[in-house]
Amino acid sequence: MDKKKFKNYFIGEDEGIISSIYDKIELCKKTDGTIYTDIFLPPQIWSKLVQIEAELGILVEVNGLSMESEKKMAAFKSYYSGETLKFPSKLIVIKNNSKFNKLEHRHYLAGILSTGIKREKLGDLIVEDENCYTVISDGLFEFLKLYLLSIGKSKVEIEEVGDRCIPQYRFEVKEYLINSCRLDVIVSALINGSRNEALKMIGSSQVMVNYGFKTDKSLSVKEGDVISIRRYGKHIFIGSTGETKKGKIKGKFKKYI
Repeated sequence: MDKKKFKNYFIGEDEGIISSIYDKIELCKKTDGTIYTDIFLPPQIWSKLVQIEAELGILVEVNGLSMESEKKMAAFKSYYSGETLKFPSKLIVIKNNSKFNKLEHRHYLAGILSTGIKREKLGDLIVEDENCYTVISDGLFEFLKLYLLSIGKSKVEIEEVGDRCIPQYRFEVKEYLINSCRLDVIVSALINGSRNEALKMIGSSQVMVNYGFKTDKSLSVKEGDVISIRRYGKHIFIGSTGETKKGKIKGKFKKYI
């Protein structure tokens, strides 16, 4: 695949990042080895890479904090490579040593970024029991340990997680009455807004289904689909639990919290 065709799959994305990915894929083909991205890619990029791997002529594997993570590193592996995958990242936990100051997701993220680490060098964050679990580019682990000693008024310490279990994402389950499973109807319900608001969000590429931007308002959402809405979070359509007497569908959704 030439570079122009490759870039056409990623219109609207950062051209520097897309060019770098293409160069890594070409290097993988030349060396018949395995090449990794050194950043965590957003879902609309890594999911497309997985989708077009046959056209690329290589194997594409992705890895993040967990299977459900949004941000993931990618590995490009030649069909002829016998290498075992070893992504250049470390699973870590940032422990809050203060009993009096509560830290949330936003505090941990701001603290990490305040050290000068770029957001793309960091995967998803999960906060449980006041501790933050995340995954970071390999070479930045020692840097973070050295420079992130406190967040706000809380002293923190950082450890590598290793093979210990990572906490699961938490969800809240909600049921909405919807007229159909069209994308615009579902977005309207999830944002608790009007149909016009939903249409504007869909039309301005603020809505993703299964990590790809969708602008077709009449797209039929199926059970298991992941709907991500800018500023309103990520939701999974569990399915219908029946209909009301007036024919409305009882749609059940899980929202990441």
